[in-house]
Amino acid sequence: MESPRPASRPADRRIGRLMLLFAIVYFVEGVGQARVGVIAQPLTYFLKESGWSPVQVTAYLALFTLPWVIKPVYGVVSDFVPLFGYRRKSYLMVANATAALAYGVVAAVAAPGAMGVWLSLTAYAMAVASTVCGALLVESGQRFGTSGAFVNQQWLWFSVATLASAVLGGELVQHLPARTALRAAALLSAAAPLAVLLV
Repeated sequence: MESPRPASRPADRRIGRLMLLFAIVYFVEGVGQARVGVIAQPLTYFLKESGWSPVQVTAYLALFTLPWVIKPVYGVVSDFVPLFGYRRKSYLMVANATAALAYGVVAAVAAPGAMGVWLSLTAYAMAVASTVCGALLVESGQRFGTSGAFVNQQWLWFSVATLASAVLGGELVQHLPARTALRAAALLSAAAPLAVLLV
């Protein structure tokens, strides 16, 4: 068996680390998005139990879409305005720390209005993290010739996370009162972005 070329070992290690980073970031995105993550079903359940109509619930949830619509803005900012000397890393860390903090606050507040403010912040944070990681994915994919593998990694772990989140959110709603289910989902959502900070 032929041993790998010495020049390729560092690149292979870098690719492996990037694959791990993409897996974690996109898994966290799937868990942490307010519209599809673990909090989605408990939040809808809580609002309905609070007497909200389907139209009110839909309008409330629509607020969390805006940050995803303006994603190109985050890309431009991270490209041209380095944060703490980095174009990607700092934004990724700040966004995930912000999401974790905001979900922690969501677990503590009970008023839907206050929750909406903090959930909007999580949506912005998740959208920024997704954009910055997507830019890193494109840059690294071009550098190492692994764009296809990186994109597959992105969609695999995002899909696994949304599937697991749907099941877990459903279990919380099935077995807990509305506010308790929402609080538990918010705490789980707060824990997820911390994984990115550890990579």
